Amino acid sequence: MTDPALLEPFDDKVVRGVAEANRVDEEQLRSALADHQRTMRENPGVEDLVYEWRKRFDDAVLHRTPETFFMAVRESVWEEYGTHLGLDDYLLAAVVAVHQEQVLRETAVESSAIGDNAVALVVSRPSSQ
Repeated sequence: MTDPALLEPFDDKVVRGVAEANRVDEEQLRSALADHQRTMRENPGVEDLVYEWRKRFDDAVLHRTPETFFMAVRESVWEEYGTHLGLDDYLLAAVVAVHQEQVLRETAVESSAIGDNAVALVVSRPSSQ
């Protein structure tokens, strides 16, 4: 069973719509999204990842709330996660699409803020941080 707390930053309509548009199983997509969030929390941790991405990429943090970071990272970050999590190309594309759509729906983020050489990434913070 997928931990619902790991999916809190994602709107159900976004996940459902992306699953449909990408022709992937919705539960498989939800599981991949949760696995990705869990991985970021556990290795090396949300704060460490955000710090590293801020050093590596210009304007990596697009917006921040107490619960969530809305980021713009290079595509290579997603490729690494896809490999680490064992996601096939279709499922990885759907996971990335959910992140992209969720960032674009965040009213505090300008749609042009992601930039040409970047891809959106949503990082939820554990409630204990």
